[in-house]
Amino acid sequence: MGPTSKTMPTFSKASEGLEGVLVWTFTKIEDMQGTISSYGANLEASGASPYLIFRLVTTNDLRKIECARENGKIDRGVRLTHYVDWDILIVKMPTAKHEAVHGGFGQKLTIRAALMGLENEFYYLGGTKFQVRRASKEGDTAFKPLSMRPREADWPTIVIEAGWSESLRKLRQDAGFWLEDSGGDVKIVLLISICRRRGARKLIIEKWENRPVSANRPATRSIARAAGNAQTATRIQTITIDSNSNTVKGAPLTLEFRKIFLRQAVPPLEHDFTFTVQDLSVFATTYWAGLR
Repeated sequence: MGPTSKTMPTFSKASEGLEGVLVWTFTKIEDMQGTISSYGANLEASGASPYLIFRLVTTNDLRKIECARENGKIDRGVRLTHYVDWDILIVKMPTAKHEAVHGGFGQKLTIRAALMGLENEFYYLGGTKFQVRRASKEGDTAFKPLSMRPREADWPTIVIEAGWSESLRKLRQDAGFWLEDSGGDVKIVLLISICRRRGARKLIIEKWENRPVSANRPATRSIARAAGNAQTATRIQTITIDSNSNTVKGAPLTLEFRKIFLRQAVPPLEHDFTFTVQDLSVFATTYWAGLR
């Protein structure tokens, strides 16, 4: 199995941020794993994109690929995004840097929920697959309020996606999927972008939510609320954490309790998740310290 081209075939806005990523033709599981293994061997040091794209992957093929992953025939760590209309599968290959940043921030959220007495209510979904009519996607880290959304198919209320700074456009498309394609069930998406320029130690956190579409701008992937108001994924906040200069711009980061748990907080124990300049600086410093 070999790459079919150096660029990606046109398939809607979903391809943004993947320009220049190699496109491979799917033939069989063994060849796919061979491609993943050889590409991933030097991914950390090569500076290459963490994405691979496979074409001619049908829904039936996807089931076989997922089964092979469960059985260890395909790397269990990869995240899969599948587009039915184009038979396209996007494979995200997490590195140690990706896993540490979204997992570490998710751990911070879990600790804070536990301090509110909500450790069991703040239900961890990890990279669970979520599906809409024309696509399916797995996130990096996600949570839902268990009592409000007890079913397996219930969407998370908050999702964290991580990636290189060069793939920030792709992460923003991911935010669109979670917020818009969930029909508004996902309330908050955090994108954590890792700068990998030599010597740099910088993280960029973007907070995304749905907002009404302005009257003079049509939505490309908008959702319709019951009230008939179109909503679109919107960047609410950008925070830049530079551990080299020990600066944090754009803080604090506030994640509203009512959006995460789908009810009002009961003070004094329950409250919004607020990360101050110091909180974010310590988080970033600890993150980089573990990656020397």
